[in-house]
Amino acid sequence: MIKLLIFDWDDVFTLGPKEGYIKCLHETLVDLKVHLNPEEEQQRIQATWSHPHREELKNLLREHPALLDQACKLYEDKFFGGTFVEALTYVEGANQLLERLKRNYLLAIATGAHPRVLKEEVMPKFHVPDVFVQVISGYDIIEPNKQKPHPFMLDEIMKTQNSLPSETLFVGDAKSDVQMARNAGVEPVVVLTGHLARNKAEELGVKYIINDVTQLEQVLHAVSIDSA
Repeated sequence: MIKLLIFDWDDVFTLGPKEGYIKCLHETLVDLKVHLNPEEEQQRIQATWSHPHREELKNLLREHPALLDQACKLYEDKFFGGTFVEALTYVEGANQLLERLKRNYLLAIATGAHPRVLKEEVMPKFHVPDVFVQVISGYDIIEPNKQKPHPFMLDEIMKTQNSLPSETLFVGDAKSDVQMARNAGVEPVVVLTGHLARNKAEELGVKYIINDVTQLEQVLHAVSIDSA
């Protein structure tokens, strides 16, 4: 029986974060007069995707390590200055879904999103209800090797909420989300509003694939039947 639902945030509830993050990173490189081949730039960004921005910038600036501190300052000015949040939209019907789910489940977030921006800017902008019992961000993790797909975030939430892996679902949009869930022994649910197309999710062997998060109740019904 499922009692805990853990969500990634970007591309699950808010749409457009990829474009927002990339714009902040790219404009930082432009300001520093660091020019990468567009294909190389995208490959480096994807290699550390969902990691804290310092790790992203360190990888982008691997030939210019002395610029890292300056790059972080430039990035933060753009990120906290509205460049990122302005790129976002919100999945229609998601707030109503959360209000329904909170009646029967514990709800939590495990995300690479910056916790301050999430709590102080994104959630207020989209009037997200106060339904989450716990939020863990990649920015809360000190050890880089415990970022996704390491199960650390899910393990910490399950421990705090006293939930077994068999009582938990994780909803995400990327391959690293699927891997993190499986590393934690948790069933993954993939939404098609982010990094994975249906055929790619199927190739990963994901059982529960939905168009967007508002269809999650269909999965919960299917899980209850499968476990009966």
